[in-house]
Amino acid sequence: MEFVRPLEPILIIDDAVEIRDFLTQILENLGFEEVYGCEDFDSAKPLLKHKQPSVVFLDIELPDTDGTEILSYINENFPLAHVIMCSGHNSMENVQNTWELGAKGFIAKPFNAHKVDSVMKRLELVT
Repeated sequence: MEFVRPLEPILIIDDAVEIRDFLTQILENLGFEEVYGCEDFDSAKPLLKHKQPSVVFLDIELPDTDGTEILSYINENFPLAHVIMCSGHNSMENVQNTWELGAKGFIAKPFNAHKVDSVMKRLELVT
């Protein structure tokens, strides 16, 4: 029998390949194996449908749409997914707005392994 972590699969939606790669590396170092990445909403839709991620790291500012629109789409269509918003603009208004829209967490860029580990541990408490 194979052990499956309850927080996998994980999807990263960020237009910066460096951010996707760095976050993937952090998550893999934390022991997660099923991590996917995409650059925009169009490429995220098929992954959301076919992989049905448990956790989504979502950049607020994307080239094809605002991250809050994607957050609403995920909440409507994949209500069990935990969405963690990521942004370089960590104003109180930005953070509060994403919480009100249903995000389960917020990580300010630049982030580090400790911040990612902390948010993942908080999610394990609610799954």
